[in-house]
Amino acid sequence: EVELSSDGSAVNTGPKGVINDWRRFKQLETEQRQEQRREMERLIKKLSMTCRSHLDDETDKQKQKELQEKINGKVAW
Repeated sequence: EVELSSDGSAVNTGPKGVINDWRRFKQLETEQRQEQRREMERLIKKLSMTCRSHLDDETDKQKQKELQEKINGKVAW
């Protein structure tokens, strides 16, 4: 006699059923671990702080100054 599980599939309680259950459990476990890893990476990216060095700030200031000089040179009549 074959039992049906809640999802409609047959339940085999013999050795093959146990092995199939174990394989399915391991598959679900692996999928869950991968999803947790992806979620952790998304969270890390979301919460990570960016760090700028003093040199980066100085470079940006210099670029801004050069851009302002170009704008002033083109606007001057």
